[in-house]
Amino acid sequence: MRMELYDAYMSADNDAVSMTDTSIRVSEDLADELYRRKGRSTSYEEYLWQLIAEADGTEHQPSDEPPEPVESVGDSDTESLLRSFDLPGTGSKFDARVETALAFYGYLRAREGEPVSKAELQSVADDHDLDVGYGSFRSFWTNWIKKNVSQGREENTLARLPGVSMDGDEYVYRSENE
Repeated sequence: MRMELYDAYMSADNDAVSMTDTSIRVSEDLADELYRRKGRSTSYEEYLWQLIAEADGTEHQPSDEPPEPVESVGDSDTESLLRSFDLPGTGSKFDARVETALAFYGYLRAREGEPVSKAELQSVADDHDLDVGYGSFRSFWTNWIKKNVSQGREENTLARLPGVSMDGDEYVYRSENE
């Protein structure tokens, strides 16, 4: 199994996102165990740094400020609903896709009433080293998120979650208590 670690940053000169891509190969069993141990709110990079620091008896001090944490949804009903959708995948890849979609949902909830673009959600995935369970974000988006009638998905996956609606190509979360 291939785990990809992404490190995205904004260039002050042109405000374009630059990305470096480093890959490591581990067995499927090890990848599943890492995924199980790291927990939903920790990125693979953070978890690997923690393991290195523990092995060295030191404390890892990142050189840059860490990205602001993605709000953990913590709602098993939302996770169950997402898992009930007829979406592709099984095992750890499916779990990774669910985790990413839940992180997007948490991001939308934290910005209640504000329109959020696909590019912002891609930044969430990149900044937090979320495993999309596909070779690229584009493939994840096409096969798991966006409306895809050819795959029998008549509605956007995120728009099916409680409180999320589409405003053109952007997503808006509104509390159902309004």
